[in-house]
Amino acid sequence: MDLAGAYTPPPDLAEFLAAGPPPVYIGFGSIVVDDPNALTNMIFEAVKKAGIRALVSKGWGGLGGDSLNIPEGVFMLGNCPHDWLFKKVSAVVHHGGAGTTAIGIALGKPTVVVPFFGDQPFWGSMVARAGAGPEPVAYKKLTADILAESIKTALTPEAQESGARIAAQIATEKGAATGAKSFHKSLDARALRCLVDQKRAAVWRVKRTEVRLSALAAATLVQEQMLEYTDLKLLVYTKILRWKLLMLK
Repeated sequence: MDLAGAYTPPPDLAEFLAAGPPPVYIGFGSIVVDDPNALTNMIFEAVKKAGIRALVSKGWGGLGGDSLNIPEGVFMLGNCPHDWLFKKVSAVVHHGGAGTTAIGIALGKPTVVVPFFGDQPFWGSMVARAGAGPEPVAYKKLTADILAESIKTALTPEAQESGARIAAQIATEKGAATGAKSFHKSLDARALRCLVDQKRAAVWRVKRTEVRLSALAAATLVQEQMLEYTDLKLLVYTKILRWKLLMLK
């Protein structure tokens, strides 16, 4: 489904977007922090210091509690598809998840990454290396001043030009198709097929052998009393694929 094409913004969001220059998106998705109000106030202060308009996503972390005073030029955002929203903003600030990073970069938006864990520091470093944003600053080290300066860096002509250049390159690539082709090429299809009927996927393996059988083949052999289900072991494809991927390294 094309979420961007099917999405209709609520009137207050549409009004905010039309009321001034493109804002900066700030959101941390499913990240949950110990003190969401403190993070929200830090964001508000950074927005004031940077002198920008901003869309602040509440996310799972509960940013923007009802007790907080929302400054002028800030819109508290609920659920909204990124592939629609990011076309309307001047830059994006987020945690550096692979999916969010990919959408922002593909749409040519300079990116500020505030990593929390996992692969997020890596994606932040890749964005900075490409010139499409500042060096990532871990959440635990983040301050309003640092965030404000990072946003200002993302709004420089150099970062904007780098973001547009990378987006143009991505638009000419067939990344998903190439990745899928490479993945399928690495698989040994014979190991995933039924020995009796090559058109069917193997579901069972005869114990102490490499004989793999589809559900139909196994049921037929059991019905003909040539096998018992106790002779079979259910295949776990995640183990097979994991082993094959390790062999590729």
